[in-house]
Amino acid sequence: MGFTSARTITAAANPPRSAFLDVPLGHTTGGPGDPEGQRRILIDGLSAGVSITEPGTIVDLAYRWRDDDWKADPLSWSRKRQDKGQAGKPAGDSRTGRSDEPRYQSDDDRRAADAVAWDDQCQVCLGLPA
Repeated sequence: MGFTSARTITAAANPPRSAFLDVPLGHTTGGPGDPEGQRRILIDGLSAGVSITEPGTIVDLAYRWRDDDWKADPLSWSRKRQDKGQAGKPAGDSRTGRSDEPRYQSDDDRRAADAVAWDDQCQVCLGLPA
């Protein structure tokens, strides 16, 4: 059973069963300093995992973060910055869906991937000989 806060990425990876929480990355089992809330999330998520019968199912848990400020810039939000956010300002949601388009760290990475047949791509990523 996996806990995730990146629903589209989890759906693309297709794990056997997952619980989704609409919270900042890194906080899928609750906020800091909230052991009772963390316990409830774990119990609810694990209970959902037991009841899942269809592989690839993602259960949406009803937990939400205390505010939506983090959604305006989700990749830069962190525990260290949570008290320095834009509290009180409407953030909107700047998250985008997952793209099936490959992304590369450099042009060299793109060329290396393009030089290998699609079926051998994972081996290239792992550094195995094709």
